[in-house]
Amino acid sequence: MKQYYVRKLLEKDKLNEISSIIKNANTNNHWIDGLITNPGATHSIKKNLQLNNLDSSKIINDHIMQSLDNDSEFLYFTSASTTNLNSISKTESGGYYNPHMDDFSCGDFSTTVFLNNPEDYGGGELCLYLGGEEEIKIKLDAGWAVTYQTGILHRVNKVSFGNRYVSIFWTKSKIKDLFMRNIYYELKIIQNCLIQQANPIYSLDCIGATKDPLFVIGNMLNDILRKYSSH
Repeated sequence: MKQYYVRKLLEKDKLNEISSIIKNANTNNHWIDGLITNPGATHSIKKNLQLNNLDSSKIINDHIMQSLDNDSEFLYFTSASTTNLNSISKTESGGYYNPHMDDFSCGDFSTTVFLNNPEDYGGGELCLYLGGEEEIKIKLDAGWAVTYQTGILHRVNKVSFGNRYVSIFWTKSKIKDLFMRNIYYELKIIQNCLIQQANPIYSLDCIGATKDPLFVIGNMLNDILRKYSSH
């Protein structure tokens, strides 16, 4: 069962504008303590900053949401229903986020979009624990993103130099049943492969349509949504 999905999300023009926004936020000190998102938590849990400018946050959010609209595998992987606004995080040297699970109320999938390049800062890897004896350590180029199931235990390594900038958001899925959500995703992948390999025109009569793999898979996908979709 696929537990996380890595891909390039943002193109250079969007990244350049986001970099300018971050530079302006640094100049004008538009950052507040990241503990504001964790009422009752202390710096023993995390030490980072959050962008505190609504106009700047909206521009970054719009760029990311526009890119998500074209990210078909994200839509299949998450069976996305709604995605909340981005939280823009800055982790300075000495900052970290110790092991935790995102609250279930956030949604079903968590996404981290890396907004600057790995050489800009030391450490700062997103560490996912999927079981076993090792963590999966993820530190991506600017514009790349990773989406993972919200219930996965994770942390952010301490930053040893520079600043780490990321955008974080959560997505609620239309399909709450984890097993059926994975089946839906795999069927979408098969459907796309069939479309690329064959003429995606269904039979013109009903009997022929019932023997058309594309038609059958399309109906199966709709049946899954009818039965398992949250309303």
